[in-house]
Amino acid sequence: MASVVSLGLAVLGAVALSELAARHFASGTTLLVLVIAGRGTLNVALDAWSGRQGARVLARERHHVLDVLHVPRARDEAQSDLAWALEQVAGADELARLRTSAAVSLLAIVILFLSAGWLATAITLGLVALAVPLYQRAGRRSEALAQEYQRRRAQLEARQLEVLRHAPELRGLGALDYGAREIGAYSEREHEAALRAIRVALESSLVTEFLSGVSVGLVAMVVGFALLGGHVSLVRALIAVFVTAELFGAIRRYGVEFHRRDDATRAARLLQRPGRSRDEGAAYVEAQNLVTATNPHPVSLRAEPGARVVISGPSGVGKTTLLETLLGWREAQAGDVVRPATGVGVVRATSRLLSGSLRDNVALGRNVTDDELYALLSELGLDGERFRDLSRVLLADGRGLSDGERVRVVLARAFIQGVSTLVIDDVAGLLDETSRQAVRDAIERRAHLTIIEASVDRPLVTSPTLELVLSR
Repeated sequence: MASVVSLGLAVLGAVALSELAARHFASGTTLLVLVIAGRGTLNVALDAWSGRQGARVLARERHHVLDVLHVPRARDEAQSDLAWALEQVAGADELARLRTSAAVSLLAIVILFLSAGWLATAITLGLVALAVPLYQRAGRRSEALAQEYQRRRAQLEARQLEVLRHAPELRGLGALDYGAREIGAYSEREHEAALRAIRVALESSLVTEFLSGVSVGLVAMVVGFALLGGHVSLVRALIAVFVTAELFGAIRRYGVEFHRRDDATRAARLLQRPGRSRDEGAAYVEAQNLVTATNPHPVSLRAEPGARVVISGPSGVGKTTLLETLLGWREAQAGDVVRPATGVGVVRATSRLLSGSLRDNVALGRNVTDDELYALLSELGLDGERFRDLSRVLLADGRGLSDGERVRVVLARAFIQGVSTLVIDDVAGLLDETSRQAVRDAIERRAHLTIIEASVDRPLVTSPTLELVLSR
């Protein structure tokens, strides 16, 4: 609709200029001013509408960001920059409007043929046909460079966090300059990728400007000669030039933003929320012919409420990857998984604690009494003097606790939250014999729990209902 109005305004503008040329100064000037004002008002209204649409989309997607974080994806996918994805999706409506406007503006071909004849029409059609593959090529290049840029940016962010985590060790070794050089190298690669993406965008804009100028110039030349020969009137000549400019103006506006098309598509895929149809309300874990990223052998299992599943195999065979795929933290290569939507606790050697009190870390805001916390900690063998003070502040990541103590605090947290499924990833080796037996006894007392444990040897589960042995 907007393109039809723009074409109409272009025709009116041509009529106004012809009236001016015919010395109808007053009426021609008035009509020309009205045309210019109408076109400006239309553009402002469309921009405002696109802005409101983008704001609504942005508000809706921001509301679902937490859902997005639960979508399993390949680890090498550049997905860390949600702000980028939100920005691209918010502009998708504007991009769709520009695409529609460019498509509808092709109606100008009919007006051009009626005004200037077949030669001007053939020139314009030829240049439009030339523009399409050029835009497609620019779009493909832009998509590849945008993915490269996002990957480089994710690598830079990950490397920065990694260097910061190891800063105390690097300082002690006198190697902080190594960390600075590493961050500098990653930053330089990210900067180079950004510059390449900008160059492609500028090349796309240059192509659209060139084709637009050539088309208007050639059509003006054709109708100019026809006007001198008396074959067309001034009004028809001006209409031909104006609608050609309007046609390529719409195409140019879309061409400038064409490189965002693939970005918007990738952003929409990134922000796609997980479907809940398979796992909503499920009280069991089931895998059918599941193939993970590190083990090509399909795995099938079904863990009903109260089941005890032990996954064993040598180190590096893919036990942790299988657990993460069952949890939905990784994308399955093949097969299907049904899992509980909520009520899943995970205990692993790398499980982290929050900076806060012992109570905060175990209760996580749940309303429980001190006696309940003391009883649970004691049940897990955490009954020393250090665990009698629930207000004791724990350092970041549980520093100040041994690995075995930290794992048992994480286990206590899962028990307090009332999980129905407990996933344990090879933590038995972090416990001494006394602590290991305390954890085993605590697990046995909770017969309702579905437990899936991966272990090289000495699992905490002593009487599994199902045992899977992974091989290379």
